[in-house]
Amino acid sequence: MNTVVGIDVQSIDEVAASCNEFGTRYTRRLFTSHEIESCGENLATAASGFVARCAAKEAVLKILDVREIVPAWKAIEIRRTTSGRPEIVLLGVAAELAHRQGIEEISLSISHGAGVVIAAAVAQASGRCRSGRL
Repeated sequence: MNTVVGIDVQSIDEVAASCNEFGTRYTRRLFTSHEIESCGENLATAASGFVARCAAKEAVLKILDVREIVPAWKAIEIRRTTSGRPEIVLLGVAAELAHRQGIEEISLSISHGAGVVIAAAVAQASGRCRSGRL
């Protein structure tokens, strides 16, 4: 069993600027309807939620060891449990990549501060199918 870690830092101002410039076209391209609903309709106040999800998705991509196939951003969904803890739902290609590596669960931590958001994702990978064949 190997422990794999992905970490990413995102600027709140950069994501807020993209939200302001491209509006719903930007958010609909990168986020699932559940994520958009969770962050809220007001793009100005929702920016910190969107940036947290950007950082989390990037951290997960680092865990998935994408080489030949890169999953769409919507294939990685960031949700909150009833207790408020962030959790990851993998769909499609992202779920397939996790399966290939023997990853059954990914833990996620997100923190905001000083104009940035940092996300750390940790998983145990059995490495059973590292060759890329199922």
